Formats: sequence, C-alpha cells, structure tokens
Amino acid sequence: MAFQEQKTVDAISLTEYLNKPMTAFYLGSKSVDTKFGEQFLHNFEKEDGKKISVWGFTALNRLIEMTPKGTLCKITYTGKSETKNKYGNKSHQCTVFFDPDKKLDGFKEVEPDIHVDSNDDLPF
Repeated sequence: MAFQEQKTVDAISLTEYLNKPMTAFYLGSKSVDTKFGEQFLHNFEKEDGKKISVWGFTALNRLIEMTPKGTLCKITYTGKSETKNKYGNKSHQCTVFFDPDKKLDGFKEVEPDIHVDSNDDLPF
C-alpha cells in the first residue's frame, strides 16, 4: 500500500454568489469551532468530480440537514431577508432543491461502528 498526500479543500461562502446556483452532490456536513463559535461546513462533489466545502448559515443549515446524502442538489443564495431576526440582523436566505433519483456513483453512507472492544492492545 502506498501513501497518498491529502489535499485540503477550500471553503467558500455562498454569500459571494448571489443568484448563481451551485449544482453538486451533497456528501455531508461537519461542525467546526471558529473564532465566531461553532460553524458548519457542508461538503459537496461537483459533477466534474471537484470537491467543494461551503460555510453554512442558518437557512442553509436547516435546509441541508434534511437533504439525503449522496443526492444531486441545486443551491442558490438569494440574498438577505427583508425583516430582521431576533438579534436585529437580516438573515441570509437560500433555496435548496435536490433530485432523489440522481445519486453520486458509488456513494455509500457509512454507519459508525459503535461497538468497541478492549483497547488494551493498542500501541497508542
């Protein structure tokens, strides 16, 4: 077995792409601690195979958490709301559409193995 170098994936903000739809397969999300507190990174793979991570915001986080992993999505940032939220700010808005019939080839969501045997023989 040969080792391969792991490359990082830059994260983008959809707020820089007003009304420009992003079409990609949804791979999943992860929580990241930042100087602004807990944020979510949503991971996608474009149809050309390029991987992309997108910083979450409340509307996107709520919509994407209900989206089946491995499906093709079209996400469009639509700007800020007209009304202010409870913090006095206008909220970022987006639309999320997905096609349950279009799945990423070979995508298989792995369930974590929660059974743990004794760790006495681990070298670390």
